[in-house]
Amino acid sequence: MKSALILLASLLLAMATSTARADGLHEGWQEVGGLHLFYREGGNRSDPTLVFLHGNPLSSLMYVKVMEDLVATRHVHVIAVDYPSFGYSDTPGRDAYRYTFDHLADTVSAFLAARGIHRYGLYMQDYGVPIGFRLIDRQPSAVTSIIVQNGVIHLDGFPYARDPQGELRRHWDSRNEAVDARRAAYARSLGYPQADRWEDEDHMGPDAMLQMIAAEQRPGVIDARNDLWFDYGSNVKRYPQWQALLRSLHIPVLVLWGKRDQFFTTPGAEAYRRDAPQAEVHILDSTHFATLDQPDEVARLVGQFLDRHAGETR
Repeated sequence: MKSALILLASLLLAMATSTARADGLHEGWQEVGGLHLFYREGGNRSDPTLVFLHGNPLSSLMYVKVMEDLVATRHVHVIAVDYPSFGYSDTPGRDAYRYTFDHLADTVSAFLAARGIHRYGLYMQDYGVPIGFRLIDRQPSAVTSIIVQNGVIHLDGFPYARDPQGELRRHWDSRNEAVDARRAAYARSLGYPQADRWEDEDHMGPDAMLQMIAAEQRPGVIDARNDLWFDYGSNVKRYPQWQALLRSLHIPVLVLWGKRDQFFTTPGAEAYRRDAPQAEVHILDSTHFATLDQPDEVARLVGQFLDRHAGETR
């Protein structure tokens, strides 16, 4: 089963590569610290750069249509990387790579440096938000604009984490093996997308679902993802710090939010206005994966945002 999924993922990559190249994107692997990180890139490198940071459990695949549209219609350089163990990037073992958000941010920072990218805007979704805010915190002058989509730095939009005595907060304080086991069992239960057992409430689509399943079946990935989920508590502790950081910045901010997201809810979108009064907030009739569910609308809003702030994002 695992070998078949990996073969299918390879075929999917070949098809995605063919389509993306026709529409202005190219793909490759960048070596960073001995790891090969898969990335998608397009546009003229002399134009302003927009870095896309993906969420869990997907990869840069979630941004392909939006990136293609932006490259076709705007003067913008776009790039997205798969984190270690996600998408098509290498999967180092836990003994060789610490699966923490600090370490992922280190890896992404090294990737950008290796690609010669030193000034950029950020598009961040889900796990991409805590990774991106670490990058901003380390070098705020490098970031020209912030785009957030269904990812939080306020408990307002994270109802499952509000209760200090709730299961999530207790797990983050003291790791609960039962939580790890339940998450691992769910990941192992996912099967090949087909008509007689196909559920897609989040509208990610079968291609993204297949890649996600194949990536998670690689040896050690489920444990690595559980390490990251345990470390998510480090993000919640930094929310006040990141809120203060956002208040200190005076750069363009765009917030896009799929209102049918049951995990990161719409109050999280509105909360960004408290720290960035200049933020433009758009609530979409979409899901957690709005770039897959409504890529045309997302690309339209991002493109207009870039147009309005063209002089500020270089």
